[in-house]
Amino acid sequence: MIDVEHKKFLEFPSEFLFDVMSDVESYSKFIPGCNSSKIISGSDDKFIAKLSLQYLLMSGEFISEVYCSRKNLTIISKGIEGPFHSLINKWQFKKDGNGSIVMLNISIDLENQIFEKILKRNIDKILSQIILSFEERIDLIY
Repeated sequence: MIDVEHKKFLEFPSEFLFDVMSDVESYSKFIPGCNSSKIISGSDDKFIAKLSLQYLLMSGEFISEVYCSRKNLTIISKGIEGPFHSLINKWQFKKDGNGSIVMLNISIDLENQIFEKILKRNIDKILSQIILSFEERIDLIY
């Protein structure tokens, strides 16, 4: 089981960050290792999304139920199908002065324990790359 929290201050409004990070269909355009990203069904605040990811020798498709609350500035994704026993991601955006604190919490229990050990050793690097990818995307469209 892997449980991690990542926090970062970004000089952008929380609502804008929420919009960029809830745009799941765009993930494959800018997140490293995300080969495809699409919404299968649902609405803006609750939908089913499918991602195809690859990292080193690990690859797979994940289907998640995603809840987006603009009111609370949170995005919660619960894995419902994929190479895991459980998967929960939670993004929170809190206003802070002239920017926002972005918090990402991930809890994942992979079926393949070897892949989980590899992921556990590299999770901080992977999360930093993902956050950097979002920052670059935000700079591009803001």
